[in-house]
This record gives sequence, structure tokens and C-alpha cells, in this order.
Amino acid sequence: MKYNSHLFNLKVQKIEQTCLFELCWGQGQRLTQQVNYPTNLTLLYQEWRQAYLCFYQSEHMRGRTVGGGVVTLSVDWHAELVKAETKLTFEFHRWLRSVELYEIRATIAQISQELVKENPGVTEAVKVFLTCAPIELDRFPWEAWEIGTEFASAGAIQIIRAPINIKAETETPQKKQHQRRARILAILGDDTGLNFQADKEAVQSLLRIAEVEFVGWQPLQTTTEVIQQISDAIACKKGWDVLFFCWTQQRIRYDRR
Repeated sequence: MKYNSHLFNLKVQKIEQTCLFELCWGQGQRLTQQVNYPTNLTLLYQEWRQAYLCFYQSEHMRGRTVGGGVVTLSVDWHAELVKAETKLTFEFHRWLRSVELYEIRATIAQISQELVKENPGVTEAVKVFLTCAPIELDRFPWEAWEIGTEFASAGAIQIIRAPINIKAETETPQKKQHQRRARILAILGDDTGLNFQADKEAVQSLLRIAEVEFVGWQPLQTTTEVIQQISDAIACKKGWDVLFFCWTQQRIRYDRR
């Protein structure tokens, strides 16, 4: 395949209650479609965000063992969070399966299938560089958009976030003098009653090829101190390539507040 035809740029812009999807690729090919924006998506996101904050910012993020028993919470915020996340992702995916967006989905899936046929045994993914405006759209879990599933595509399709405006000069391979090691931030929660040792060893096994930093709850720390410590680590100017998050359960959650 020529001219990087397996690289796409997808711009999604919301104007009032209409969203414009613009897909560009190859030698100037372009597809544009308009689809109505479902207002309940905003409400479902707000419900998810509220459940997320209540669960992760609570002083009692889970029951603790006290005198042989377990202190239970009056509200099961974990259950509320799972419920809110399920409702949000279901409605979000239903919107993306709109008939108006069929041609865009089909185009990406077709290129993915062609890439597999022309490069058997190669795991290279079709890359979709996504930009959204306003920020309201950018907060949704676009990485979970399973475009290939609808068309039974065997190829991988990767959604990559891209900023709308880029002012800094893009670094080229010629200017890059050496390949830096990947940076991994491992956030570990309270391990009372749990054993995170296996998780730590798994991450530490990458020390030969990556820089690894651990941050998280320590005895006698307050919730505010833990949150500040994690926030400072995430905001490190060097940036991070991988976020490993192990708290009350081993599950990565998206956070687009």
C-alpha cells in the first residue's frame, strides 16, 4: 500500500446538536458526514463522572477489616460506577453505530482488511488520529470504538488522540539522536487484605527496558495527601508512556473529566 493509506485523520466537531465527522486519508481522500448528537450522552457522562468521584475520592473507598468484621458502606459506589459506565459506553457505541457513520466505519475497516491481506503475519494496525471539539466530545472513551468488530475485520484498528492545534515543531527521526526508554507510572492503592506483590514484580520486570516509578497509598496518609501525591506524579513534565493502575481491583478506567 502506498502513500500511508492506512493512516487516517478523523475530526469530530460538535455545533449545537449536530456533529460533523470528517475522515481524511491517502492522497487527499475525504469523507464527511453529519449526525445528530444525543443529549442523553452528556447526562450519562455526568452520572458516570459523579459515581467515579464518589468512589475514588471517598475517605472509605472500600470496607476495611475491623475486629474480624468488615465495615460496609451505606452506598455501594463501585456498583454505581460499573452501572454508570455500562450505560454510558452502551449509549456511546450505539451513537457511533448510526447509519450516517456507516461509510466512515466501512472505509476504515476495509483498509484494515487490505492491510492484513497485503502483509500476512504482520501485526501493524490501521491508525486513526482523532481530534475532537469541544472538550465535551474529547471526554468520551473513543479508544473503545470497536470499528472492526462490525465488519469482522481481522486487522487491528488503533484510535490515537491528537490535539487540534500543534504549535511546537514536530520531532523527526533524523533529529532524534537516540531512542529513549519508555516511562511507566505504577499507581498502587491500599493493599490492606490484598497482595500487590505479584503486580509489583510484573512491572519491575520491565526495568531493563523502561523507567518505572511507583506511587500510591502509604500508611498514615490521608486521602487528600494520596490524591495530591498521585496528581503531582501524573503531572511530571517528562510525561508517561504507560499508566498502571492497581487499586481495589485490577482494571484500567478512563478518566476524561
